[in-house]
Amino acid sequence: MLRTGEVFAGYTIERLLGRGGMGSVYLARHPRLPRLTAMKLLNAELFHDTEIRARFQREADLVARLDHPNIVTVFDRGVEDEQLWISMQYIEGTDAAAVDAWTLPPHRAVQIIAETAKALDFAHSRGVLHRDVKPANILLERAEGGQERVYLTDFGIARFRDDTGRLTQTGSFTATLAYAAPEQLSGALLDHRADQYSLACTLFRLLTGTVPFEATNPVAVIQGHLSAPPPSVSRLRPGLPVALDAVLARAMAKHAADRFDSCTEFAATAWQALTAPAASSWQPPPPPNHPLPQLNQPVHSPNQPVSQPDSSSGRREARAYLGPARRSRWHASVGGWLGLLLVLGLAAFIISTALGDDTGSSGATTATTTVRAQNTAPSTTRRPTTTVPATKDRAAVGARAAQLSAAFPDMLPETTAERLVHSGTGYNKAGCFVHTPDQATSPDHDDPDLGAWVLMWSCFGGPNKAAFDFYLYGSPADAQKVLDALPANDRATATNHSGHTYTNYTLHGSRNLRPRMVTAFPGNPRRTSMLMYSTGFIATDAEFMDWWTSAPLN
Repeated sequence: MLRTGEVFAGYTIERLLGRGGMGSVYLARHPRLPRLTAMKLLNAELFHDTEIRARFQREADLVARLDHPNIVTVFDRGVEDEQLWISMQYIEGTDAAAVDAWTLPPHRAVQIIAETAKALDFAHSRGVLHRDVKPANILLERAEGGQERVYLTDFGIARFRDDTGRLTQTGSFTATLAYAAPEQLSGALLDHRADQYSLACTLFRLLTGTVPFEATNPVAVIQGHLSAPPPSVSRLRPGLPVALDAVLARAMAKHAADRFDSCTEFAATAWQALTAPAASSWQPPPPPNHPLPQLNQPVHSPNQPVSQPDSSSGRREARAYLGPARRSRWHASVGGWLGLLLVLGLAAFIISTALGDDTGSSGATTATTTVRAQNTAPSTTRRPTTTVPATKDRAAVGARAAQLSAAFPDMLPETTAERLVHSGTGYNKAGCFVHTPDQATSPDHDDPDLGAWVLMWSCFGGPNKAAFDFYLYGSPADAQKVLDALPANDRATATNHSGHTYTNYTLHGSRNLRPRMVTAFPGNPRRTSMLMYSTGFIATDAEFMDWWTSAPLN
């Protein structure tokens, strides 16, 4: 660690600005010019790691080519006493991660994103992808006259668009999980629209104070990016126009082809949605195959100060999102089980490198009956009629989610009708999400038709040997209709470790190591309108049943 007044590579060290896992940043005085610079030093113990050295040097080489008013300028780089260093523009201010979203005017949030979008599009025009866009990498500097300037920094894992070297694989694991595009998580090829996805996540954070897929379980965060639509910002922060929801949904589309053509186009459309005189006068963005009209509304900002964090604000607790739409729990761009294994491998990598380690049953089965369903046609994907339920239904959704949570308190996150929790941690650290039937549903091809349910908790991840969903129906008769229409199955009464007896319907024809089973709860009046659907995760039939037997279903 360098000391104040020490001379390093000719620069006089003023003070330490910050430290990270790979290095430190110091405020330093230029040896010949009346200028302060930010000196970024790679930790000495990493000097002989050729891959990290290449990444560090690459940052200087890439950014030196990007001469743009919204990109932090790199002045020089070199080696001193077996320590790599980069000298870059010093920005006196703060970063967007330090801004309190609840006191930041929404217009200013969009303006920050618009300025960052210019930097990204310029980099993209030079063939450079940033790949780690997030609030902490957006710097805010108060300039003369009260104006504010926005800078994009930390191109440490940036790559040329057509560069497919070894660092591409490593870098895909380095991007911050909360802001990572689905294609980064699945290992697919990246283009400029991956940065757009991350920029949209950043706008979401600046508007609401939370990230789109917030969960303590990294697997749940990954699952959200891969298969769940973003929450509605207009519901998370009262006063925001509903039009913004459609803009963010498009910028955060799971497939890059469905996003905007550029980051500035996304920012301009977000500005238009925010500033439209009334929601009825604003038209949603056209699909990707149709060009957007030119906007007359400028994106440049009126001079509004950025508020500093207010630790006394309790408004960040106002999170009332009805939950992401359920798609196949195995969905990923690489497809099926390979995609799922990649996701879990990524989660294990992130947990071990960034989060740290945090980491024999039996049951009686009797009265087995083989059942052949009359209707064995595969279920079809149902298109949504609306993105989220109407606001007037929120109380009903909350009550239904709480009803399921109360019936299975050790399996599902706790919630109440008054304060609907859209996601949380369930049994064995599983990530759980609330779903409503008017949201998009893309069941796996061998999932059974689970009928006219009114609400569902979907849980996946952790050390569980299965993913599990709990369904609530409008009546016991509706639940029974689902059981009667199941495809070929073995029906059996089974006793859980708690001593309670339930009815299991084990479906025939499951893929290897993915057994499937529907559980009914007869004899318990408050559960007769509920069903549980479990699917094994890389589990033999015996492992799957051991998991079910030990699950706290009592």
